[in-house]
Amino acid sequence: MFEARPDALRIAAGRRSSPGVPPGQGEPCARRHQRSRKKGARTPDGVVYAGRPTLLGNPFMVARFGHRRAVRLHRLWLTGCLGALSLEKLGFCPVEIDALFRLRARVLDRLRQLRGIDLQCWCPLTGPCHVDMLLAVANA
Repeated sequence: MFEARPDALRIAAGRRSSPGVPPGQGEPCARRHQRSRKKGARTPDGVVYAGRPTLLGNPFMVARFGHRRAVRLHRLWLTGCLGALSLEKLGFCPVEIDALFRLRARVLDRLRQLRGIDLQCWCPLTGPCHVDMLLAVANA
């Protein structure tokens, strides 16, 4: 199975700069943007949409798990801390579990290409979002 980088959780915990580079210096950090339904609103240049139905969308549905729990499950899944037994307890069948493991490998592979790229989702910027974890892993 594909391993998450060990420093991804440290990055997710708040360290946003490269090792050895003081915060605020070095490479600019990628940011999360909120997608808008306002008339005429467009995705800014260089920003990648990371919601459903794209590869980067959260596979844990808000309607099924609630927003905060869906974000937490996404974090655990992406870092490899959510195993088959846990997924089964959440109500996923063996076929869905296998698909989630394959999807995780594809997402982690795609994140390598998104280092330094801003991501966009529908979640309000004031609350948690699965994109925060995607950014942390991509920029680790």
